Amino acid sequence: MKNTKKRFLFLAALIIVAFNAPVPAQEVTEHPLVRPFPGTVFDQRRSEQVNFGEYEFRTGTPPRNYTTQTVRGEYRSLRYFLYNQDGTPNREVSQVEYFENFKAAALERGGSIKWEDNHYGLVFTIPREDGGITWCRVQASVSAGRTILDIIDEKPLVTTLEFTPAEMMAALDSDGKIALYGILFDFDRATLQQPSNKQLQDVLTLLASNPELRLEIQGHTDSDGSSDYNLQLSHRRAESVRQYLLLFGIDPARLQAKGYGEAMPVAPNDSDENKAKNRRVELVKL
Repeated sequence: MKNTKKRFLFLAALIIVAFNAPVPAQEVTEHPLVRPFPGTVFDQRRSEQVNFGEYEFRTGTPPRNYTTQTVRGEYRSLRYFLYNQDGTPNREVSQVEYFENFKAAALERGGSIKWEDNHYGLVFTIPREDGGITWCRVQASVSAGRTILDIIDEKPLVTTLEFTPAEMMAALDSDGKIALYGILFDFDRATLQQPSNKQLQDVLTLLASNPELRLEIQGHTDSDGSSDYNLQLSHRRAESVRQYLLLFGIDPARLQAKGYGEAMPVAPNDSDENKAKNRRVELVKL
């Protein structure tokens, strides 16, 4: 009887331990677009990542003319430390140097600076090739050699919705063209991304179902970068789409590829959202 009671107590203890065991936290990874200050060390243990969260970012003109914008999406709070060779915090880098580094990197990727002051920190956005926007707030503590990056990958714009072959044909018949936002490329390259396959296969179905249809495949960019570079990039992207379709036996005489760069925007290039609308592939009926 005593042994039975001991076994019961042991099992009960195991159940209590099981119910109180901590749930494994999601593995925290560094962000693929927002890179840390050079030389800093990623503190994974004190960082955080969740699949869906929200964060309030300050936008406007310092010091008092600001609003807050709540952004929802995949959230990361990443901590980095800058050390001397002896392991002590490196306090020689100023807040200005931290911020200027992040600002230059964001602007190089076509981003925008939303806020900057000594108290709240730096806020910037970077457009992504999937049509979404990445938001980031940078806080720098010079005395601790620490930077904190609060990052939200906002959901893509509605313009990333894909069209069926029937919808594409209807638009070509009525308007003579259709803009496709489901054809995605690697950043600053003409390499097609894997998610593009669905929309490209629909274009193939469109061409197979309408054997007399001839198309000009147009590449378009936003206005970031030089106009000559954007023209070349847009043409290479249009040609990548054409070569994909030719792989499936489409007659080359039915397809033309041409890049227009930033010359034919569908929205002003004055915000990340509008720039994402201008980065597109269009099919034009010949």
